[in-house]
Amino acid sequence: MSNMYFEGWSALDKDTTLYDISHSENLPCCTFVAMWVLDIADKVRGTRMSEYAAHDRDWWSRANVYDRDKPWSALGAAQDKLSGDIEYVECVSDKVDAPSLTPHRWHIIQRWRHLELNKKGMYDDMVRQVGPRRPSGHTYLAYADYEGDGVTIVQSSVSRGYKISRGTWEGQAGLDGYSVAVLTLPE
Repeated sequence: MSNMYFEGWSALDKDTTLYDISHSENLPCCTFVAMWVLDIADKVRGTRMSEYAAHDRDWWSRANVYDRDKPWSALGAAQDKLSGDIEYVECVSDKVDAPSLTPHRWHIIQRWRHLELNKKGMYDDMVRQVGPRRPSGHTYLAYADYEGDGVTIVQSSVSRGYKISRGTWEGQAGLDGYSVAVLTLPE
C-alpha cells in the first residue's frame, strides 16, 4: 500500500491530537477534514482547533467553506495540499450515478443539496436560498478499502460528532438528489 494509505489512517489513530479533539468536541465536517489534511500534508499536530486554523488562515477559510460563492472550496483547498483529481456530478439521480471511487485510495467527498447551480460546472455554483429549500452540504473522508464496492466513511458533524461507518459505494451511493464532487487522492 502507498504512504497515503498509512498516513491517512495514522492521522486518525487513538494517540493523535486529531483523534483527541474529534472525540472531545463535535467538529464541523469541513473542519474535521481540514485538520486531517493539515496533519498529512504539513504535519500539523495542534492541541486545539484554533492551532490548526492559525497554521494558514487563508487556506483554512477555503477549507471550511467560508465563502458562499465558493461552495466547493474545501475540495480545492485539499487538492492544493495533497493533489489528486476531482470528479463532479451536478445532480445524482436514477439516471446519473455518484462519482466513482478508486479502490485502495483515500477520497474527500463533498455533497450539496439545493445549491444554485450555474452554467460552468462546479466552479460557479453558489449557496443561495431559492424559495423554501435551504442549501445544505457535508464534507467527509472515504476510503475504498475492501473487495467490490466496499468503503469506509470517516466523518464528523456538529450534531453527531465523529463517526466511522462501513458500507458500499455503487450507483447512486445514497446520494440521490445531491450535487457531489469527489477528490481522489494520489497513491
